[in-house]
Amino acid sequence: MEHKRETWMAAMDEDDTHRETKDGAYPKCAVFGVASGNRGPADGQGAQLCYFGLHAQQHRGQESAGVLSMEIHDAVSAASKKRKREEIGKNGDRDLGRGWHSHPNLTALHPRGMQAFRKSNAPTRASPHLHKDFGLVTDVFSKEILSTLKGGCSIGHTRYSTSGSDKTPHNIQPFLVKYKDGHVGLAHNGDISNFRKIQEQFVKAGTLFHSTSDSELILHLISRSQKKTQPEQVLEALSMLEGAFSILIITERYFFAGRDPNGFRPLHMAVLEKSKSDIKEAPEHANPQFCFASETCAFDLIGAKFLREVEPGELICIDLNNCAKTSDFKSYRLPRKYGISPCIFEYVYFARADSYIFGSAVDDVRYRSGQQLAREAPVPRGDNVVVIPVPTSANAAALGFANECQKMGYKCRYDLGLVRNNYVGRTFITPGQADRALKVRRKFGVSKRVVEGNIIVMVDDSIVRGTTSMRLVTLLKEHGAKEVHFRSASPPVKNPCFFGMDFPDPKELIANKHADTKGIAQQIGAKTLSYLSWEGLKSAVMETKPSSKTWCGACFTGNYPVPVPTGKTNKLHDW
Repeated sequence: MEHKRETWMAAMDEDDTHRETKDGAYPKCAVFGVASGNRGPADGQGAQLCYFGLHAQQHRGQESAGVLSMEIHDAVSAASKKRKREEIGKNGDRDLGRGWHSHPNLTALHPRGMQAFRKSNAPTRASPHLHKDFGLVTDVFSKEILSTLKGGCSIGHTRYSTSGSDKTPHNIQPFLVKYKDGHVGLAHNGDISNFRKIQEQFVKAGTLFHSTSDSELILHLISRSQKKTQPEQVLEALSMLEGAFSILIITERYFFAGRDPNGFRPLHMAVLEKSKSDIKEAPEHANPQFCFASETCAFDLIGAKFLREVEPGELICIDLNNCAKTSDFKSYRLPRKYGISPCIFEYVYFARADSYIFGSAVDDVRYRSGQQLAREAPVPRGDNVVVIPVPTSANAAALGFANECQKMGYKCRYDLGLVRNNYVGRTFITPGQADRALKVRRKFGVSKRVVEGNIIVMVDDSIVRGTTSMRLVTLLKEHGAKEVHFRSASPPVKNPCFFGMDFPDPKELIANKHADTKGIAQQIGAKTLSYLSWEGLKSAVMETKPSSKTWCGACFTGNYPVPVPTGKTNKLHDW
C-alpha cells in the first residue's frame, strides 16, 4: 500500500494531465452519502452506493477517495440473526444483540485506509468501518474492500488538494473520530473562510490537530460543544462557520446533511425505494435509502429518484431510528449574514453536463451561454468558418454559439475538430522529455478533415492561465488551420476563490497580465479573442429559471459575498 501511495504521488508531481482540470483551475471535492434505517451487519449496500456515487462525481476530485460506513448492532436484521445462528451452531440461543459487536480502530484521522476489526463482547454499540487512500475511486476500492464496509448508512468523499502541504494522507476524507457522545464522521466540500480566526482560538487552548484541513475544525467545534444533543451540537458548530460548506455528518444515531447559508456549493437529496418484489423477498430491508450528493449525476447512476436541493442554510437531521419517509426528517436553519450566492463557476466548468444544480440543468446553462456569446462576439465573416469546442465541458456552449450565429445570418458550421483522449492515464516523463507541447498532444488529437484549410473559431468554457489555450491554438495551426479565433463562454478569470475552488495565484492568471483582450489574443496566438460578459453570463443562467437570483462571481468580478480577511491567500490549509 505504501508503494502504491508513493507511485501515485510521484505521478502527480511529474504529470498533471490525468486530471480533468481547466488550465490550473481545480474543483476541490465531491460528497455522497446514504441514510437508511437498514443499518445492521447484513445491510452492506451503503458503501456500494457510495462507491458508485463517488465514481459518477470523479471529475470533482481525482487525488484521493474514501468511504465511511456505520454498522449498528442494536438494529441487527432478521436475516443477519439467522445467519449468525447458523454460524454459532450449538450456541444459537444466545443473545445475539449483545454477543455480536465490533471494536473499531479509533485512531483519529489515521493516515492509512482504516477499517474496524472485530472483537467479541466489546462494549461499543456501533462499529464504524473506514477505508480511504490516494487514487481514483476505482483504484482505492475493490470488491473485497467494499465487502468489509458493512452497514446501510455511509458517507463518501473524493478530493483534490490545493497545495503541496496538503498532499498528505492525514487530509484524506471522510474523517472519523470518537468523542463523549460516540463516533462521528464527516465529509466536507468547500472552504471555511473564517478558518484562521477559529483555529487560533483552538491553538491557544492547546487543541491538537491531526491534519492541515479546515474540515477538521468542524469536528472540534462539535466535540467541544456544551449542548446536550447531537443535533444541537452540530447546529451550533455549523452556525459558527463562514464561507462554503456542503457537508455530510454521520453518527451512531443521526445522519446530517448541511449547506452553508450562502449556498456556495451544491448539495442534493434523492431516494432509492425498494420494489415490491424486493420487499416481499427481504422485508427486513424494506426501508428506503435516502441519498445525498454534490451533483445529481450520481443519482442517475444508481437509479435514485431526485427529490430536491438541500437549501442554502439548511441542516437536515435524520434520526436513523425513524426515517421511513422524508416527513420524519427535521430541518434546521443556520443564521444568514450575507445573503444567498451560489457559485456560478459550477455552471461554467466544474459540474458535469448532465447534472442538475442550483435548480437548473448544467447543459442548458452552457448552451444558452454560447448563444449569448454569439450575440456579443459572433464568428468572423468569411467562407469555410468552422466552430469547434474544446471538449468536453465546452461542447454545449459551442453548439449554442454556432446555432445562434447561423440564426443571425453568419455562415458557419459546428464540428468536432478536437478529439479528447479519455485514457491518458499517468506517465513518468524524465525532465528532458517534459515538453509542454507533448502533454497537450497526449490529451488532444486534431481532425484534419475539420481543421485543414478552414477558419477555426474555437470555443472554450473559460481561460485561466492561458497555457492550454495557447497550446491548442498552436496545435490547430500545425494541422493546417487558416486562422484561429478564440471565444470564451465566461468572463475573464482575475481573482482567487476562497469558497471551494482552487485557482492559480492571481499573478499567473492571463487576464491580469494584459491590459486588453488584444494582448491576450497575441499571447495565445489567436487572431481574435472575445469573452462572454459578466452580465451576459448571468442573463444566460437566469433564462433557465434557477433556484437563486443572486450569484457569486468573485473570480470574475472581485466582489466577494463573504468577507475575506486581509492578507489571506487562497491556500487556506498552509499553517
